[in-house]
Amino acid sequence: MADGQLLSNQKTILSNQSTITKNQKAILSNQANIVRNQKTILANQAAIKRNQSALDQILSNQKQILAALRK
Repeated sequence: MADGQLLSNQKTILSNQSTITKNQKAILSNQANIVRNQKTILANQAAIKRNQSALDQILSNQKQILAALRK
C-alpha cells in the first residue's frame, strides 16, 4: 500500500515538474514578447512626438494666416 502511494506521488511529482517546465517556457516566451512590445511602444512614442510637433507647427501657421487675414 505504501509502495503504491509512493509510486503515485512520484508520478504526480513528475507530472508537476513537466507542467512547471512548460510554464517556464511560456513565461520566457511571454517575456520576449513583452520586450518586443516595449520596443514598439518606444518607437511609437517617438513618432507621436514628431507628429505632435508637426501639429503644433501647423497650429502656429494657421494662427499666423488668420492674423494676416484679419489685417
